[in-house]
Amino acid sequence: MSRNRCRCARLPVLRIPATDENLPQLPDEIVELIVSKVLPTEIVAYGWDQVSRSFGTFVHRHLCSKTYFCAHHDPLWDLYKTTRHSYDLEKFDKLLVLLIKKYLCQVEDIVLPVALFSHIQHLLEQNSYLAATSGTACSFRHPQPGVAFSNLSKLTIQIGGECGGLTLSHNFENLKTSSSLCKTLHEINLDIVLSDNEDVTCAGFREFLRFLKEISCVSTLWNIRLSDNTTSGQGWSGPANLNRYRNKMFICYIRTMLDLSLQINQLELVDKRKASPYMLVMAHGRRTIYMFPEFKRCRSLVICYDIGLIAPVFSHENDHFDDLLHFEVDESHVLYKADLLEYLKSAHELREVKVVIPSTFHSRVSRCTEGCFSNPDFACFRADGWCSVPAKLPGAHFEIVSNDARSPIMA
Repeated sequence: MSRNRCRCARLPVLRIPATDENLPQLPDEIVELIVSKVLPTEIVAYGWDQVSRSFGTFVHRHLCSKTYFCAHHDPLWDLYKTTRHSYDLEKFDKLLVLLIKKYLCQVEDIVLPVALFSHIQHLLEQNSYLAATSGTACSFRHPQPGVAFSNLSKLTIQIGGECGGLTLSHNFENLKTSSSLCKTLHEINLDIVLSDNEDVTCAGFREFLRFLKEISCVSTLWNIRLSDNTTSGQGWSGPANLNRYRNKMFICYIRTMLDLSLQINQLELVDKRKASPYMLVMAHGRRTIYMFPEFKRCRSLVICYDIGLIAPVFSHENDHFDDLLHFEVDESHVLYKADLLEYLKSAHELREVKVVIPSTFHSRVSRCTEGCFSNPDFACFRADGWCSVPAKLPGAHFEIVSNDARSPIMA
């Protein structure tokens, strides 16, 4: 066993000229395959680029080809969770700085939990403070002057749950730090999970948006996904209750974005405690979402939540929602389809209405011998349940698709 280990250690896989030519050589394809199986974070942490100059050039070229980085599925996130409350945080910061300089500066599309994003922002702010007060060389030097993520164009932030909360205590009030983070972004995605512990607040969300707004422009695409993990749900609430539970209500976060004049490209509303679509709609405790008019102030609206009451149209008959182009209901029941179509009529530029049904719906219908699926509750999964769409929305293309392969069933 030890003899085999010694032999493997002598393989000149790095093509060092001074090595004995009689030793076996690994083909370039095998070397590339080995490196491709290792995560960029591990390559940087273990210092593979410092083995030799030629191999360092190859490693750098390999890292530059990895333009997508998701921290949630990377050892970096696990390391941060284990060290952020210990004395090893300084070691983690050194690794993070090294990773930014050697790899993340080349990334174009990045996904970060808000806790890690806040830590990076704090690191940049601390670095700027040291540069301003000491006047000496700082421990962190940007790949380009004043920019840490020089090639970044798409940023996705995961907020809530294990990804970390978002309150005023996160201190995103220093807007100058955003300019040292990256250049102007082309796309910003916010994935927010709301829960009963209210670790995400509207006040913290507003401050965070003001921070991100500094690295956006008019053409930046803002996509937001709101997931409901609360026990109260997103049903109708009066003004008093809406104010009391504002940190758990979708509409409060949407209104916050609209107050800051941010154009929402895609709005996705998801129920994380959603009941099975095969349960009857009128079952006790069924969660439904109240459709506020502000939901239509986006280009694409995707609902993965059983739709209940609809905002009265007559109260907003003078409003025009010309931004909405695409509307989709994903594996969800619609209690009042006629009211929903009236709700969509004010979106004069609506071009597509899509209903996504469960992938197993047709197989269940074919196996059922009792006629259970003829119940009106399941009309939203059948073509005859939407027969009034052409009359109500003549300019929109209607389509029912199955979720298995997104293949059209009726168009």
